[in-house]
Parts: sequence; structure tokens; C-alpha cells
Amino acid sequence: MNLNFFGTDIDLKRIINSLLYILFVFVVYLILRRILKIVFERAGGKNASATHKQRVKTISKMLSSILRYVFLVIILLVILAVLGVNVTSLLAGLGILTAVVGLAFQDMLKDFIAGIAIIAENQFSVGDTVIAQADGFKGTVTDIGLKTTEITNDKGEVKIISNHNVDGLINCSRNKK
Repeated sequence: MNLNFFGTDIDLKRIINSLLYILFVFVVYLILRRILKIVFERAGGKNASATHKQRVKTISKMLSSILRYVFLVIILLVILAVLGVNVTSLLAGLGILTAVVGLAFQDMLKDFIAGIAIIAENQFSVGDTVIAQADGFKGTVTDIGLKTTEITNDKGEVKIISNHNVDGLINCSRNKK
């Protein structure tokens, strides 16, 4: 069934199918997010150490952020398909686009890779007290994202550091024995 809207034919069946697909993707996203939340709540259970709980919380935030971006890209591709953009050609050209974006956003990629390294190496976690060597800013890590790490001090001031620049942080919450 086609509708004529300001001289443009609109395929109503295609729009409804696309909306149903977007709804399905959104529901899958919500289910996966809930499953991740349950898994991480159990992983950071009652008997876990404080350090383990902090690490679980940090990994949970990172995976949640990645999941959100993946589903946003999927929904964007569906919307583009509804608008008549050839998504197959778009995906075929994604390799070239990835190389261009990689060159253009080198710092962002450095931040992303450094963020993964921070989590994997357990350098610090949400809740750890850290000091920035560069300016002596001391505070608690409140968020570790794909691009930045947020540190809040006792006065409520927030310092946001790019993940590839966190090599100058001293973690005061860990004592090596």
C-alpha cells in the first residue's frame, strides 16, 4: 500500500516493517542490558572483595556503553534503509570508511584502546582514590567511559581525563604487599 505525501510515494508496508524491526532491536537491547545487569550483580555478590566489586562495576559500565553504541548503529542503518539509502553499499564501503575514520580519529581510538586496557589490567576502578601527577588533583574515580575517565574531589569538582592520558595517575586505593 502506497501513500502519496506531498508528491512522494511512501511505501506504508516498508515503513511498518522497519518500525517493527527497530522495536525488535530495541527490545533485544533492553533484554541484553538486563541480562548483563543480572550477571554483573551476581559476579559482584555479597562475598566478593571491595576491589572485585569495583572492577565488576567498571566492566559493567564499559560493556553497557559498547552495547548502547552497537545498537544505535543498527538502528541508524535501519532508518537509513527506510529513507531509501542502499545500506548494502554502505556496509561494503565500511572498510574504507573505517580506515579514514581511524586516521581522522586517532586520539579517540587511543582513548578507546586505553579504556579497554585500564579495565583489562585493573589499573583502577570506579570508587578508587587517585592523584593526577600533572597537577596534584586528588579525587575518587566516578566514571570510566570509552573516551574519558571522570574524577571527583571532596569539593565536588570534576576532572575529566582522556583515557590515553591516565598514565600520570597514582592509585591510592591499592597497597602492593
